[in-house]
Amino acid sequence: MKRKSDEILDYKKKNRRKVRRSILQLGILLVIVFLVFQAFVEMNRYDALNNKEWKNKQGFIALSYPGVSRDGSDSLFAKKQLQRQLEALREQGYETISQQDILNFYKNKKPLPEKALFLAFEDGRTDTSVYVNPLLKKYNYKATLLSFANKLEENDKRFLQPSHLKQMQKSGFWELGSNGNRLTYINIFNKEGTFLNIRDDEEVLSKDKIESYNHFSMDFIRDQYLIPSENRLEMERRITNDYKSMRKTYQEKLGAIPGVYMIMHANGLYNTANKLVTEVNDKEIRKTFDMHFNQEGTALNTRGRELYNLTRVQPKPSWSTNHLLMKIQSDTKQRVDFVTGNEKQANQWKAIESAAEFRDSLITLTSKSKKAGKLVLMENTAKDIQFTGKVGGSIEGQQSIYLRHSENGDSYVKITVENDYLVIEEKVEGQLKELLEKKSIPKVEIVQTTTNEKPTVRKGDNAQSEGLPNEKSIDIKLQNNKLNVRLNNKKIVSNLEVNQDIQDGKLVLGSSWVPGDTNDPIHDAQFSEVTIASLADSGVEQTTLFTNEIQKPRQLMYTFVGSIKSAMNWVVDNF
Repeated sequence: MKRKSDEILDYKKKNRRKVRRSILQLGILLVIVFLVFQAFVEMNRYDALNNKEWKNKQGFIALSYPGVSRDGSDSLFAKKQLQRQLEALREQGYETISQQDILNFYKNKKPLPEKALFLAFEDGRTDTSVYVNPLLKKYNYKATLLSFANKLEENDKRFLQPSHLKQMQKSGFWELGSNGNRLTYINIFNKEGTFLNIRDDEEVLSKDKIESYNHFSMDFIRDQYLIPSENRLEMERRITNDYKSMRKTYQEKLGAIPGVYMIMHANGLYNTANKLVTEVNDKEIRKTFDMHFNQEGTALNTRGRELYNLTRVQPKPSWSTNHLLMKIQSDTKQRVDFVTGNEKQANQWKAIESAAEFRDSLITLTSKSKKAGKLVLMENTAKDIQFTGKVGGSIEGQQSIYLRHSENGDSYVKITVENDYLVIEEKVEGQLKELLEKKSIPKVEIVQTTTNEKPTVRKGDNAQSEGLPNEKSIDIKLQNNKLNVRLNNKKIVSNLEVNQDIQDGKLVLGSSWVPGDTNDPIHDAQFSEVTIASLADSGVEQTTLFTNEIQKPRQLMYTFVGSIKSAMNWVVDNF
């Protein structure tokens, strides 16, 4: 009893505990204050590059990204996806250049870094700065943030306001640019053929419902018969006043007009736009800005380019990292090192006219520009084989599985999924033959519960588990020269006869662009939860040759993490 009483009465010991606890609490508090301070105050400063060692007199590439959000969408980049792309660019040796570096390159013939990148983010969204800012600090990258002038007057929290833009400029990581005075559409026809009057961006609910339109400064205002409803002087006055309003807003709100302009939309001026409209725009642009990225679709700007007709690439949210690198390689003719992801899985395959990334349960196969990319499984496959998994890709390309593919490619059986259609072909001694005419693939059925708790079935365009574009679950069996194919859990092909001259060969995955006027010549084919097995025959057991299917414990973990992520997104969106 005496010992316990002594411990209780030992006030010095108690005081020492209090001091230690107070120090620990103070330390935690200081860490929290530091993190909050770092999040809201630009502590880090851009470390300017040493331009004395620059020797590049050839040119630079330019990329302009759309808005960035936590998880991305059809029109916004996901933060993680952007990070992978910027990390890949950094590993390739790309260094970002400023607006002044471009002016010096063209006006004063000064050189650039060996791999020079002009990086921009369009539309001036608040979430873009939140998610991009840490990445610029991480890679010591400089970027230009473009805005619409009228958004600086509306106090719309979705868009960065003057005080935010000024603070971003001070950090050195950001410069300012403009997409124009406003995002307003004219000469609009919807998919039903109805003519619509002038609409601001908030009034256009979905571009998917719009058949054709133009931007405010890019044409005469026309009637439903596309006859101009204003004369030349009225058109010039309208467009000139729009530029005047833009200059006034930037001067009042920012104290200066941004140096870079990227017109909405690209590729019109000096090309398809009305000559009179081009003339007034050209005059006002040269009067207002230091440079103009007028073109889109090619990344490389050479010495022969003109400051008011520069070009850039706008990466799409659907692009993989290798898609971006493939585009840069195609435009610059310089070799790039593609990302591979899981090295253990990658070593089991050989890429031909393509690049492949293995990440978790997903294989992304990116074709070279206007090429049919192939990914060959190096493991020797049996004559009889089964492929199960999910395939997906944009409507602008094909995803294929080749069976019994010979070393020289002169014989194989090919199963191709193109959007919502299936095509089966065979090749014997170089002669291609269609075994199955293009066949429609049934939509996946998704079971829903109604308020009466009775299950109902609706047809969906995509399966939801992996979120691949145009996703299809697929099961292929080739056994005893008979081919069976199931898609979205429905039998599509039953015992289709295959030429007996097509013998043993490799299993090959394929990614190919589809020729068209606007189609992207580089295609990402995606294959997830894949299992490839040799089928059992007399005396031989079935053998798994390759699988990247997630096992149940990991799948449960991913589901749990996904649920937390969805809850966080709901909180962000609603509060």
